[in-house]
Amino acid sequence: MSNDNTFESLYKVQASVNKMVVDGKRKPEEVLCYLQRIVDDPDFVRILDAPQPTIKLIPADGWVAEWQRFYKEVFDLEVNLADVEIPPEQPGFGWVVMVARGLTLNQAWAKCGERFRTDSYMGHDLDKAIPTNDRTSATVYAKRFRGRVEADEENNNLSADALAERKAQSITLLERLLMELWYHWKTGEHLDIENVTLCAGSRDSDGRVPGVDWHGGRLSVGCFYLGYAIGGIRARSAV
Repeated sequence: MSNDNTFESLYKVQASVNKMVVDGKRKPEEVLCYLQRIVDDPDFVRILDAPQPTIKLIPADGWVAEWQRFYKEVFDLEVNLADVEIPPEQPGFGWVVMVARGLTLNQAWAKCGERFRTDSYMGHDLDKAIPTNDRTSATVYAKRFRGRVEADEENNNLSADALAERKAQSITLLERLLMELWYHWKTGEHLDIENVTLCAGSRDSDGRVPGVDWHGGRLSVGCFYLGYAIGGIRARSAV
């Protein structure tokens, strides 16, 4: 990349960060802290690239009992997940999401709206808006994801097209909404406070990719073009 392009990119990133602060999507004191690291530490890249800590929320009585309890308490559904095959453990992939048979995006989105404020650029009929998904609730299943509040930094600056070329498995919108509900049910807190989860396992009716984050005191669903890639918009890898 030429110096001119580098400075142009730097200017655009700075402008984006400034807008996020003005919009309330980034806390000024936190942005200031990171900028001060860049000023003070000659090895700031090592600090900023440090991996997120894994949050261990492994249930003592196992994932099946956990998700059966979750569906009962959150959805008032009695589900039997005893025969669901949970993918084998892999380093870092400590969270399990179990999708109940027949569960719809609209059901999950409605439950989000009951528990906290929501906003959707794609309207509130998500079943209609998001017709294409790598996995659906036609069959009950489980997937593993990294146990982190923020989406995978390993996928930073990777568009949905780039992930598809790598044949990567990524989170679907339904899985991401269930993860939000589960995490809020467990902790009372939210995911993707600083970044956006690119739900690269799903597509809207125009072929775009939904994204989810928490900002402005609400859970927000937006969409991105297949080739769009920028820092802070990241898929969550699924195994």
